[in-house]
Amino acid sequence: MTKIHTRAKRKTASPTHLGCTRPENRDRKKRPKSFKSEEIAKKWADSQGIKKFELRNLRIGTKDQKIRVIPL
Repeated sequence: MTKIHTRAKRKTASPTHLGCTRPENRDRKKRPKSFKSEEIAKKWADSQGIKKFELRNLRIGTKDQKIRVIPL
């Protein structure tokens, strides 16, 4: 691999410790959407047209919440 200089690294938002640029065609997996409160999660599910769903808290045993909408 050839060394990429500063302007090209800034343009591609590549980390400084790597000698090459970041690939532009990274295939990232879509992650499920999560919410801070149940009201926001219910509102989002209604706007998406999801009628039957379950709300699951991903952070059990902590004070704050991370709610995920699971369609049934």
